[in-house]
Amino acid sequence: MKMARIFLTTLSLLLLLLAPSEADQINPYQPKSISEIHKPFLGRRDDAHSKLTGDTPEERKRFDDRERYTLPQNAFHTPDKLTEGFYDQTCPGLQNIITQAFRQIVEQNSGAIGNIIRLQFHDCFVNGCDASILLDYTPSGDMVEKGSAFNGFLLKGADIIDDIKAKVESKCPGTVSCADILAFTTHVAMTMAGLPAQRPLGGRKDATVSFASVVEADNLPMSDWNIDQMMELFGRKGFNIEEMVVMIGAHSVGITHCDFFMQRALDFNKTGVPDPTLGKETIDEIKQACPNPGTTLFRNPPVNFDATPTVLDNLFFKDMVDKRRTLLITDGHLIEDDRTRPIVEQMAADPNLFPKRFPEVMLKLMSLNVLTGNEGEVRKICRSTN
Repeated sequence: MKMARIFLTTLSLLLLLLAPSEADQINPYQPKSISEIHKPFLGRRDDAHSKLTGDTPEERKRFDDRERYTLPQNAFHTPDKLTEGFYDQTCPGLQNIITQAFRQIVEQNSGAIGNIIRLQFHDCFVNGCDASILLDYTPSGDMVEKGSAFNGFLLKGADIIDDIKAKVESKCPGTVSCADILAFTTHVAMTMAGLPAQRPLGGRKDATVSFASVVEADNLPMSDWNIDQMMELFGRKGFNIEEMVVMIGAHSVGITHCDFFMQRALDFNKTGVPDPTLGKETIDEIKQACPNPGTTLFRNPPVNFDATPTVLDNLFFKDMVDKRRTLLITDGHLIEDDRTRPIVEQMAADPNLFPKRFPEVMLKLMSLNVLTGNEGEVRKICRSTN
């Protein structure tokens, strides 16, 4: 059943991320140290003889990498391992290089803002902020994260990071990791979407492995999940319910496609009638935006989550409260569930709250399970290991 829903993946609740400590629930998961999480298991052990069995050195190395990425993980956030001004001496002017490069891209494609924030979310939520989402292949030969149907054709932005990385390499060769370039670009994207500028934290290293199988192990949300499923995933990553709602607010600069939600207005759960939780204005809007599949007009067009698709504001939440306007089923649950409705109403009522909380949550997200120090590498090209 899970595979049947793969293509229902939203633009991923993407674009969202992290939050602070004033939330409604306390994360029950205790952080582990980097050495605990990233210490590889060296193969199957014969209990009777207490020795490794049956693997060649090459096979064992491949098993080590996969095992590290498939061990059950508790999230840990280590902003203390990242620092402001990390590249001040080794790559002066880095922030200006990234800002100018991204601004030029956004002038041609305003959707790049949402693409980058979503890309950051997809990278961090799978196995930490290590740029593993950017790899086209790895020496192991396994299918990489980018190739997973859970990421799919809607995942955009890798080419943007390629362009920016090339500009950075021309000034500071072999110095700035792809993981940091993605994080720094995400900061610029948030600023361009109307949030206050912040000095980003640096010091991340790039992963040398990437596995599609890890993406598909319930590490990204589905567009039809209920609140319990969402809370389990976000809790596993170290976020409480308030932070989860804030992250989903990243849809403020997102788009989705008709085939993810149009049945809510046409034939909800095969009842022959629209989803009763939708406002009439929203139903009419969906019917107009999404021609019925089965007609020659249907082309699965994109639809904005709200009327300000390049601004990170609270309109996404206001529309939920005032108009019962939600596109994805998961978004609809936010306003219907007693646990999340008060948070949505709070975000909707205070236009300053979401713009304050979102960058705080993103800062937490971008410190999720990072590689630092002697871990990982600094890739020369983001699409391949060194």
